[in-house]
Amino acid sequence: MKKTLTLILVLTLGAQGFLSAVPDPMEASARAKADRPWFAQFMAGEPEVAGFSGESEAARLKRVQPWKDARFGLFLHWGPQGGGGEFKLKGDLLSQFNPIEFDAEEWVLTAKELGFQYIVITTKHHAGFCMFDSKYTDQDIIDATPFGRDPMKELADACAKYDMLLGFYYSVWDIAHPAYTKDIGSSDYAEYHQYMIDQTTELLTNYGPIVTLWMDGEWVNTWSYERASEYRDLVRDLQPNILFVDRIGQRRRGDGDYSSSENFVPYIGDNIDDRLWESCIRFDGKWFWAGKDTSQSLDWALRNLVDAVSRGGNLLMNMGPTPEGLLPPQSVAKLKPLGEWLKQYGEAVYATERGPHYLLDWGNCTRRGNTLYYFIADWPSDGQLLIPGLDTKIKTMSYLGDFAGSHVSFKLSDGAVAVTVPNAPVDSLMSVLKVELDGAPVVDNALRPLTAPLRPQQGNAKMKVGDYFLSSAFAKIHGDDLHFSLGAGAGGQRENLKGWTNPSDWAEWEIVVDQPGSYDLKVNYSSWMSSGKFVIEVNGQSFEQEVAPTLKGKLKGRQSPFAAAFKLDNMGQVEFDQPGRYTVTVKALEITPKASEYDLGLMLLREIVLSQR
Repeated sequence: MKKTLTLILVLTLGAQGFLSAVPDPMEASARAKADRPWFAQFMAGEPEVAGFSGESEAARLKRVQPWKDARFGLFLHWGPQGGGGEFKLKGDLLSQFNPIEFDAEEWVLTAKELGFQYIVITTKHHAGFCMFDSKYTDQDIIDATPFGRDPMKELADACAKYDMLLGFYYSVWDIAHPAYTKDIGSSDYAEYHQYMIDQTTELLTNYGPIVTLWMDGEWVNTWSYERASEYRDLVRDLQPNILFVDRIGQRRRGDGDYSSSENFVPYIGDNIDDRLWESCIRFDGKWFWAGKDTSQSLDWALRNLVDAVSRGGNLLMNMGPTPEGLLPPQSVAKLKPLGEWLKQYGEAVYATERGPHYLLDWGNCTRRGNTLYYFIADWPSDGQLLIPGLDTKIKTMSYLGDFAGSHVSFKLSDGAVAVTVPNAPVDSLMSVLKVELDGAPVVDNALRPLTAPLRPQQGNAKMKVGDYFLSSAFAKIHGDDLHFSLGAGAGGQRENLKGWTNPSDWAEWEIVVDQPGSYDLKVNYSSWMSSGKFVIEVNGQSFEQEVAPTLKGKLKGRQSPFAAAFKLDNMGQVEFDQPGRYTVTVKALEITPKASEYDLGLMLLREIVLSQR
């Protein structure tokens, strides 16, 4: 039996002479919120768990640059639960788990062939089983399975050999550990916290440099601010150059080194303030191997990649290796053309910055200095590609790939750059247009009617051609408390404006109306309580709305604000009697005292839609 830590319970004499347990100081922040409603006990009202407080900006940039430049990561959820469920080890899975076909070097070389620049792999998932050799448990791949090898060691060695960045996933939530609990006040949790510290010390001592620690399962109150901070400090001492995902805290602004969105790629505008972020999505239908091929399409993978990098983020794309130790063959086969495409167009993907455009109906844009790269996902049928709002002189324009260096003709046309394109795409997968500018790009991002349907995304309102899409990501924010959030969880909170606790904070969007007409004004928002009242003003017209709870009925799943329920309300009809530029504003008329006390504020505002009648 391996080493098991025991907890010494500290007791003290109370006023009546009886022995009583001393409240755990590591749960002080959670106890301070214990009398709040369930939805106000999570994610709000605590200091941030910053990745590295006190670090100079120059040092931070140097530390994060390799991860940021990589842009495309491979997420691997692997373990005996593959095919048997994400949360439980059913039956005799452990005695049957023997991945004899695992070849770490083949994994790394395949990942490089597919275009991935870093790997993040599960070392311990929610079911508690460890995919590394740990002396603190028998529930690991060395002791509990016939495999008898440490795949994390082999993978770390292969990544070092072939210059692949390696990150470790480690779950805070451990269903199997007897000392783990989600309830504060347990005398057992200190034992589990020490178990986490001991195992993390193993992971960050025995496997070489780790680029990121990707935590999960932090959504319960026992993962308190105090415990997260102590854990963060330990990790920093062990590997000073490591990055933390925001799940080191509870996915708030300022937690960790970068934000994470799950199973969606958020829209992004200037109000993100250059925060680092990453979207983790499933190329396979489940996180772990499902026992059969459930993979998405090549086009799906490419579009999500260019969505993420053009909006300034990384894409961490998951596939679940098989119990035999293979990367899923069907997924690998589907993604091989993406790897070939990246060999030609990697210049437009890796080590690039967010493009200056908020929204391009036909594709995306990245930036490298004064050069812009336009990804043309939907090829124009009329031979004209319109780049809206670009107001910087163009020096040269050409295609990447086989047509590199070929001259492309263009002209200015009604506030847009009109590019003459061939009848068929330059590249059958996705063409890339390289535009070199005479200076830093300047773009007018005033919002115009959609000229093509948006690609369906989980959680957004349905929109059609001719509608205005006023995403929270595109808002100009006035005030210090109201801020843009990328969202959290598995899509229950897509991008939104949150932290609306100050009534003087407000948001606005600028739109361009070319044709007079009538539009339905719709707002997509969420609240856990009756929290106040707001007004939307546009073209001299005002529309007021009370905020009522949008999450009703029996709560499904875990109790935390990841369960936010967004609601689309039609607030009335807006008239535009002449063309021009208009401003749409959202302001608080009232924020209830309880909404402020609970650190929730007026509402979560996802988007406003002006729908053409």
